[in-house]
Amino acid sequence: MQQFTVVVERGIDGVDASIPTIRECETWAADTDTALKLLIERLAFFLHREPGFKHEIDFMRREEGKTYYKLIIRG
Repeated sequence: MQQFTVVVERGIDGVDASIPTIRECETWAADTDTALKLLIERLAFFLHREPGFKHEIDFMRREEGKTYYKLIIRG
């Protein structure tokens, strides 16, 4: 099992999503759902996995204009 913290921050023109522990694993989109979907696709590249791998995203907290999620990959 692997776990990552995902940080989502709303900007003026959209949403930035990133996994701070993986350099350059970040994305931008117009809305949160799309940003998270694109971030998972980017993470698949960094982890050498097929796109669409099984994962769970759970809300953790909101703090200083950012929303934190826990991304869990099993197997």
